[in-house]
Amino acid sequence: MAGSGDLLPSQLAGRSGGGMAKKPKSIKLSNGTWLLIVTLSSVASFYAGMGIAMNVASAHSKVACNLDQHQHQPRQSRNCDCEGTCLSAMAGDGKNGDLAKKLDDYFQSQCKLKIDEAIKGAQTRMGEAALPPSSSNKRFGRSMQHFVTGLASVNRKDMFQKYDFGVPMDPGAEREDILMLYDSKRAMPNSIDVVKEAENDGVIPHISAADATENCDVMKVLYIKNPDRSLRQCYALVGGQYEGYHLQKWMRLVGEGSKGKIEKSAPLRVTGRMTKSSGYDELLYPKPNHLAMHRKIMITYYTNYDFVRKELEKKLRQIAINNLVVVVTVNQGQAELLMNFVCSSRAKGFDLKNLIVFPSDDFSREIAEGLGLATFYNQQLMAAIPSQEAERYGDSTFALIMMGEFLIDLHEMAASDVDMVWLKDPRLYFESGSAGDFDVFFQDDGNRQERYTPYSANSGFYFIRNNERSKLLFRQMLTSGDLIFACRSHQQILIQLLAEHNSLSGLRVKVLSRDNDEFPSGFHYHMRKDFMKKLISGKTEPYIFHMCWTLNKVSEDMFSGMLSPQRLTGRLIKDDKLKYMSQMGFWYVHDSCFPNKKASEISGDSMIGHCCSAEPLFECHYKDKASIKSCSSSPAKDGRGISWW
Repeated sequence: MAGSGDLLPSQLAGRSGGGMAKKPKSIKLSNGTWLLIVTLSSVASFYAGMGIAMNVASAHSKVACNLDQHQHQPRQSRNCDCEGTCLSAMAGDGKNGDLAKKLDDYFQSQCKLKIDEAIKGAQTRMGEAALPPSSSNKRFGRSMQHFVTGLASVNRKDMFQKYDFGVPMDPGAEREDILMLYDSKRAMPNSIDVVKEAENDGVIPHISAADATENCDVMKVLYIKNPDRSLRQCYALVGGQYEGYHLQKWMRLVGEGSKGKIEKSAPLRVTGRMTKSSGYDELLYPKPNHLAMHRKIMITYYTNYDFVRKELEKKLRQIAINNLVVVVTVNQGQAELLMNFVCSSRAKGFDLKNLIVFPSDDFSREIAEGLGLATFYNQQLMAAIPSQEAERYGDSTFALIMMGEFLIDLHEMAASDVDMVWLKDPRLYFESGSAGDFDVFFQDDGNRQERYTPYSANSGFYFIRNNERSKLLFRQMLTSGDLIFACRSHQQILIQLLAEHNSLSGLRVKVLSRDNDEFPSGFHYHMRKDFMKKLISGKTEPYIFHMCWTLNKVSEDMFSGMLSPQRLTGRLIKDDKLKYMSQMGFWYVHDSCFPNKKASEISGDSMIGHCCSAEPLFECHYKDKASIKSCSSSPAKDGRGISWW
């Protein structure tokens, strides 16, 4: 059997440890780093070998020389320049080992030193401070480190205060954290301690929004919430793929459309983003009648485009103030609400010179002009929109979409529904610059149904900047009429387009949160008793109050047919919207103004004096709804019989 003198140096190194040599753990490095290591190792080996060879050669020559000179002398009397330890190492006396082992130990220690120095130097040039800990301590394995290397948590409220994402911040933010993921150490915060916690196993570091993003060149934001806690929801972040800006939604779904439902034994499959957690798909596809209706409108629109644009531009030049125009659309059924909007604004001293009305019929036009408002009415365009559709949407929505496409191309635009009152001039909010650097602003609808994610924008009040991003949005909205008619909700389609254009063009969308006091709505009236008490007591002063979230319930005898809007007949029966406004002190129109009157009889110079009150006309209707005075003797609206007061 071969002795130790017959083994290779590496084998001797293994034996000296008392067993088989352990294979060191490999470190996965880039090709450039390996090239540097090999080069330095070669240089180190070369110079170490040369030095050792010279020493050995010198010692060997001296020994040989002395042995030749004294070969006839006794062993103990020989005089040689070599040291005893060198001769012993060369001879292998069993105590110090052979020279090959010592050379191997020396070479390995020098090589390891040079390799460590090379790795540290390469990592410093790559922005890494030191050799990272072994992979066993890493939070994410090497197979994931191509797209995520560390994480941290940040308070959600802190993040929203640092960055205004435009979406409403939902309640509970001060108690909840968001998760920050980093794709490299260079993107992590400057703190070395935070970096160690972020990339290694253990407690997830909790840091401020400012620290969390101080080295982020790009930050991508994803909003996540499980709408139904009974569903087991998973998230797949797929690295290494061609980058995408849309979220895919997979569900265990059987059936289609309204017949869709969750079946937990079914395989996962792709669904639309309007598919609810129950499996019901709220996206309704246009039918032939919707396509025909939209096609007719578009033909009329583009046929009259040049003429309408020219005429509208002349009118807008006459009324625009600081390049801003306020737009209101109205149909016959809303004429009384329009009158209240004007009467209440005049009572508060607001100048409405830059307000223009787009009426959908002659009756509404006569009322608007009788109130002293600028109007624009094109019979060809309005005739293309069926009156039944105009009444269904209630706010002549598609007329506003058509006119809005013209307006945004010329001016900045504030659009207002007529079922609201201005308590302070909202134009000042947007002109002051305090609103922020956004392209479009929308009131928060308050509704958090899945189909309204992520913005829940209410189109009853909004402000649009005049720029290329907002123009593109309105052109896309105009061409989506078939979907609007099919879904019977322009709001649903609008929100999806806001999300799409936020991704596509970087459209900066701001929704004026329902949790702030500036722009309340019917959501607050029905759902936020705390806010309504503050409003009634004068502890808060919002800009507007929009009485949405309330159905129009006008009796059939209020008008003698919507298709013949020349005469109002029958007894005026107020709908709930008017009743709520009346008992909140938001109503300024005398009841005597409307019944049994033709539009021509209530228009003209005497309309404001005859119809408008200088003070709010308070009247109780429901004891269980908010009111500026107690209405405890009135009937209950919702049947519980409990007084709101």
